[in-house]
Formats: sequence, C-alpha cells, structure tokens
Amino acid sequence: MLHSLTFWLIVLAVLIAYLCLSVGIRVGRRLRAERARRRALERQFPRRAIDVSAIGPALMDVRNHYSEAARYRSRYAFSRAELLAAARRMVACFSYFRRERHEHETQRHDA
Repeated sequence: MLHSLTFWLIVLAVLIAYLCLSVGIRVGRRLRAERARRRALERQFPRRAIDVSAIGPALMDVRNHYSEAARYRSRYAFSRAELLAAARRMVACFSYFRRERHEHETQRHDA
C-alpha cells in the first residue's frame, strides 16, 4: 500500500490542501485586523470635506490672469526673506544666544 502511486498522490493532495487552508486563514486574520484598524482610525478621525467657496474667486483670478498672479507672487518671496531675517535677528537677541563677557574682556574693550 505504501508503494502505491495513488496513496502518495492522496497524501500530497491533503498536504497541499492543508497548506492552502493555513495560508488562507492567516491572510484572512491579517485582512480582518487591517479592516478593524481602518475602522478605528475612521472613528477617531472622521472624514470631512473642505469648503472651497472662500478660495474660489482667488482661483478664478489666477486662472484668468496668471501673469498678474505670478507678479504678485514674486513680491511675497521678497517679504519671505525679510521675515526670515527679522526672525533671525529676534532669535539672536534671546538671552540664551548672548555670550556673557568676563571681567578681563570688558576691561580690554573699555580701554
């Protein structure tokens, strides 16, 4: 009986079926866990639509007059550099970044 080809084919079929079922069960568990995680995230962070009516006129202006919008944009880039420079000066004035002078340094600078 152990030398029969039919017996070994049946054993092989049973092993393949067992392998397919075990892999299917594992994949099913992962999919259910992923769905549960997604549902929990959706409950925690519900989806909301944004209101674009406030920016609609600005978008129409850009669509109709792109060259004017591009010209205004370059001005903002310049003001951005000014804002960064002002922020740099402000942070440099914080006491954390100031170096305290020692007595011998103050005497040298006073002379």
